[in-house]
Amino acid sequence: MGKVETELNRLEKEGIINKVVKPTDWCAPMVPVVKRNGNVRICVDLKKLNEAVKREHLMLPNLDDISPKLQGSKIFSKLDASNGFHQIPLDEDSCHLTTFITPFGRYCFTRVPFGITSASEIFQRKMSELLKGLIGVEVIIDDILIHAATMHEHDERLSKALERIKASGMKLNRDKCEFRKPEIEYFGHVISADGVKPSYARIEAIRELPAPTNVTELRRIIGMINYLGRFVPNMATIISPITELLKEDVAWTWDFPQQKSFEEVKKLLTNSPVLAFYDANKSTIVSADASSFGLGAALFQIDDGELKPVAFCSRKLTPAEMKYAQIEKECLASVWACEKFSRYLVGLDSFTLYTDHKPLIPLMNTQDLDRTPLRCQRLLMRLRRFNVKAEHVSGKKLFVPDTLSRSPIDKPSNNELADEVAAYVHSVESTRPISDQKLDQIRMETAKDPTLQEVMSYTRFGWPNHSRSMKDECKEYYNSRSELSISEGLVIYRHRITIPEVLRSEIIEKIHEGHQGINKCRERANTCVWWPGIVNDIRVKISSCQFCQVNRPSQRREPLITTSLPERPWQKLAVDLCEYEGKQFLVLVDYYSRYLEIAHLPTITSAQVIRKLKNIFARFGIPEELVSDNGKQFVSEAFHDFATSYNFKQTFSSPHYPQANGMAESSVKIAKRILRQDDIFKALLAYRSTPIESTGVSPAQLLMGRQIRTTLPTLSSSLQPKWPEYEEVHNRDNATKIRTQEYYNRRYSASPLSKLHPGDAVRIKTDKEKRWNSFGTITGTDHANRSYTVSTPTGNFRRNRRHLQSIPGDSVPQISRSPVDQDLEISQPKISVPIEPSVNDRFEDKIEPVLQPDIANSDVLRTRSGRAVIRPKHLNDYV
Repeated sequence: MGKVETELNRLEKEGIINKVVKPTDWCAPMVPVVKRNGNVRICVDLKKLNEAVKREHLMLPNLDDISPKLQGSKIFSKLDASNGFHQIPLDEDSCHLTTFITPFGRYCFTRVPFGITSASEIFQRKMSELLKGLIGVEVIIDDILIHAATMHEHDERLSKALERIKASGMKLNRDKCEFRKPEIEYFGHVISADGVKPSYARIEAIRELPAPTNVTELRRIIGMINYLGRFVPNMATIISPITELLKEDVAWTWDFPQQKSFEEVKKLLTNSPVLAFYDANKSTIVSADASSFGLGAALFQIDDGELKPVAFCSRKLTPAEMKYAQIEKECLASVWACEKFSRYLVGLDSFTLYTDHKPLIPLMNTQDLDRTPLRCQRLLMRLRRFNVKAEHVSGKKLFVPDTLSRSPIDKPSNNELADEVAAYVHSVESTRPISDQKLDQIRMETAKDPTLQEVMSYTRFGWPNHSRSMKDECKEYYNSRSELSISEGLVIYRHRITIPEVLRSEIIEKIHEGHQGINKCRERANTCVWWPGIVNDIRVKISSCQFCQVNRPSQRREPLITTSLPERPWQKLAVDLCEYEGKQFLVLVDYYSRYLEIAHLPTITSAQVIRKLKNIFARFGIPEELVSDNGKQFVSEAFHDFATSYNFKQTFSSPHYPQANGMAESSVKIAKRILRQDDIFKALLAYRSTPIESTGVSPAQLLMGRQIRTTLPTLSSSLQPKWPEYEEVHNRDNATKIRTQEYYNRRYSASPLSKLHPGDAVRIKTDKEKRWNSFGTITGTDHANRSYTVSTPTGNFRRNRRHLQSIPGDSVPQISRSPVDQDLEISQPKISVPIEPSVNDRFEDKIEPVLQPDIANSDVLRTRSGRAVIRPKHLNDYV
């Protein structure tokens, strides 16, 4: 805070800010920024004020605007305005708009502050007016450039500029001013008599850039590269593997093509040519070319019989443009190139356009466009403002690919190629995030590894024509032989270091230290290390990692299984319990007709459930099969005796998996919707008399063979008994279920999980649990219904396949069974399957045994630890 207060006092003393004591309409927060030298710069967040500022829009000049004026200049000087914006006074009414608050009170600016949206335009206008009419004096905001062909001429121009500046009262920054230089850095570029090139600082900044790790970093890097794109031919084509990652539908993958493109850009920028200053009196040539995915262009001028580059440009083709015919792409490239360089070409008596597409020449040089393809007509019409003559140049002589060469590129010699490869490999090695100590260890172990030594010998002296004669350990490298190289005792695969076998376990541990998935670990390995089978080793590591097994996400959804329609009504029923407004209800539904029964339960004991079911069975008959979940009411001994005495089969769905009893879960939703009605009996009547979409017939007609009379007027003949055709109902129901199944599988990308077999070790987790903490062994299977019996230290359980995760046998402790566990007998009843997915899940998180004793008939309970617990008497009515 001391530095902030000191800076505020300095600004107030110099009259840049004033204290504010009266109320103001605007007040912005202060944002102090620490400079490199440790001092503080006072900034203000004027974002809200900028929304209300009326800008005086002015086209700010750039280097392309002033570079033609530098032609012939050899001596340069640069002047820099000291705190330029602060040298422009603010109107008194505007001062209070810039009020900002600090811990030491409120202040307002008396000079134009940094951060006002119109500050650059105001300052540019002031500077242009100040230096107007001076020859050899250029200005871009607060940077003033003085240039001339001779020292005498330069000094005259500099004196005139300084006189104007002195008369205006403007102050200059002595430390940033430079005088009488043959080469000077100006506006991010280096200017000399030969032309313009990128500044050393910007090139060095890009050379030192590490590879990006996400899209945000990539956007920042591409912005820096594009700023210098005018110095690199075909920049858009070169960086196309990188820019592809900016598309929304492309996953982030920084692999060899991206790294190669990144290194190529760095290399080209390091060796970028000096761009000559444009001279309207010299012959001008535009060179244009189109590839399958990009456009490239260059502007040249002939100087002393040589072609000198003035500017380069390139861009990618849009998806629509990629579909153009080749002649249309070449025509687009030519037109785009002329428009891109229009500031240099408009008004010339003539200039030449080079293209390697011979059929385009007559189209561009003719004045009759009637017989030209329509798209080419529209493009060539845009060329009418230029005096251009097209000439054909063969592709190998076209100047766009390499502006530094003025003749066809010769094939490099083997020695040159080897040197380039060695330099590239060295740069890759030196940029890896590996310490020198670790590199020395890898070199030492590589020298001891007989397989890698043999691979190095093959790489140096040549690989055999076939791998049959090689050792088995070396055969793994044969298919990758074209991408292997040697550098300083290391085997390099592409841009990655090959790890000796003794260090691979350690490297695998480091790759997986963040416990990421297979894809992430593979991407991490792809950045620096490699050996044959590394992906499989990563997969084995992850599959055996205890932490990953416990914390992995839930299993994917499996394809939906539909239930076939029973042969007759009331043959198969589904039952469930639901709660509505604090009351408990029994919901019963017929699989065939979807006929629904809802009964209120005073208590949710087995006895009450049995009493309600007996009442319903007395009206409609006893079904052959009753499907339920594993609620205590249905797994009790009393309910088992009820099923035996009434002679129906009892079927349970998978515990903790409501979707397995989909018919009941769907019916619960309908029942709750009915219970919300004012007259639930009339609502139930309406449901039973309305045709079901899947069958086309109402539940009442399917169950009773007739329509039931409702409040709607109905003909007597419509109430006569009439059984629907079973085949018609069956076909329609089957078609509906197939559509539902296809939609479900497509929506959730459902695919089958691998089958488990007796003896397989598994981890157990229900949908509500966060981790796969429980473990067990498969002892029984029902593959048709994806149900498995699992033996665990606490007992035997039945679980759906989605709740079981297969693990290697040595990754789970041995299960010791207590005598109580060994005596526990469980049945493996058939599991019902879902008709539609259910979102209801009213099961407990706790894993429960498949079959539980009737709690109502037991006074003593035992916990998992074996401790006896006596049930309180007031709970004797509950099961």
